[in-house]
Amino acid sequence: MSTLAKTLIVSFSFLMIVVSFLIGWWAKRKVTSSEAYFGSTGMFGPFTVGLSSTAAVASAFALVGVPGLLYSTGNGMTFWMLSSAAFAMAYMILGKKVRAMAEIGKVASLGDLSDLRYNNNKVIKITMSLTLFIGCIAYLAAQIKAGSELFGHLLGWDPLLAGFVIFGVLAVYMAISGEVGGLLTQAFQGLVMVVAGIVIVVVFFNITGGFGEVLKAVSQAGEVTANGITKEFSPDILNAWGSMPRVVSMTWMLIPILGTVGQPQVITRMYALKDPRDMPKMGLYTAISHTMVGLLTIVVSNGALYLVATGKIAPLENGDRAIYAFADYAGIVAQLFVYAGVLAAAMSSASLFLSICSTVVSRDIPDALGFKVEPEKQVRISRISMLVLGVISIVFSVTQGEMVGILGTFGWGTLMSATFPVFVLGLLWNKANEKGVMWGSIVGLILNIISFAGFKWPGALPWYFNVVSISIAVTVVVSLLTKEQVLNKKLEAVIDL
Repeated sequence: MSTLAKTLIVSFSFLMIVVSFLIGWWAKRKVTSSEAYFGSTGMFGPFTVGLSSTAAVASAFALVGVPGLLYSTGNGMTFWMLSSAAFAMAYMILGKKVRAMAEIGKVASLGDLSDLRYNNNKVIKITMSLTLFIGCIAYLAAQIKAGSELFGHLLGWDPLLAGFVIFGVLAVYMAISGEVGGLLTQAFQGLVMVVAGIVIVVVFFNITGGFGEVLKAVSQAGEVTANGITKEFSPDILNAWGSMPRVVSMTWMLIPILGTVGQPQVITRMYALKDPRDMPKMGLYTAISHTMVGLLTIVVSNGALYLVATGKIAPLENGDRAIYAFADYAGIVAQLFVYAGVLAAAMSSASLFLSICSTVVSRDIPDALGFKVEPEKQVRISRISMLVLGVISIVFSVTQGEMVGILGTFGWGTLMSATFPVFVLGLLWNKANEKGVMWGSIVGLILNIISFAGFKWPGALPWYFNVVSISIAVTVVVSLLTKEQVLNKKLEAVIDL
């Protein structure tokens, strides 16, 4: 890469960081209450919230991790694209209920939703909050790792330095304006990702001639060796499941589709919508924008496979390099948008998960433990915790050897185990009661901790699929065996929507 190209890419990327900071700084004037700071409750329209939701879900896991997995294991992870349709499903089956909860009580966090649904059950609140915290830290680490590797690749920076430069700025503007600044900057970053998707799809067809040419090249390549690295183009790369066990590929189809419904970055955006009647529009905007970002991930991975198979570039040492390798070959226009898109993806998701972590620490856990903290003090504690958690997450991310995609799936699965029993079952099934959800949450937290500690689950399924399934099963069984919860009329009306 030439010096001029590096200068342009870095300038373009830093411009995006500066614009994000200015948006976050400007947004502080809209923070007029703790509900605004922690949840942006009822503040924004469907286009802004939709782009924000896309940016928060289509994270660095999507732009770096998914192409890396596709390059390394073949088509199996392509099923992830089906999660674009899952946004509309999420808003259709859950959105109106979550938004209605904000009409019957004060909602600024997922813990507040739990309180309203389960009569202020503190066990549910604290177990859910702790599981959310674990999942958010893992997902946050994936974003920081991707962003740090980006600038390490560009400038040869130490990943720790790159992490502090990029995500230190993010932590500052998030501490200043909270979720208001977070949502607005995520909408801007989501727009950057969509534009990048359009540009890269055009570049892909221009370079390769289309997916037919990619399949032809990959099927005929055999083994390609260069610089001491060998890439084996086995027939499994081209089949529907890829080279992974079929049960794993099937899991990675179910996890994004079902997981999107229960992801905190989707649920929190449901109550940020100003007018509940705009929920269908928000689902449409989010699904379309996420589809374009999803296409970006598929074309860059197929593009990298094509370039290696045809000998135009050397095999990649690490699958996470796929998106960068394709962009570097494609030229300066592709590089500008790919690097900006990856940075936007990392920053948007990192800001949301940093916000959720700090909210858990400053608001939800203290309340669950019986400590009454005034709203103004909650905001102050949250600002401090954002800065501290930001530093911890940066250090954690650069000390982990896992691929971005692996870190991301860990976080995604853990977050599902936190939210599914509490919100998806709890708002869709009126027989889900306090005891059932409480024991489902307790079991989910314990199993997540055991799994993170190194417990090896039998079978080929990823461990988080087992955790999610068991926590849901416990919730259902205990709810059926215990007395049905008596709901007040407002809550009953919400669940019946």
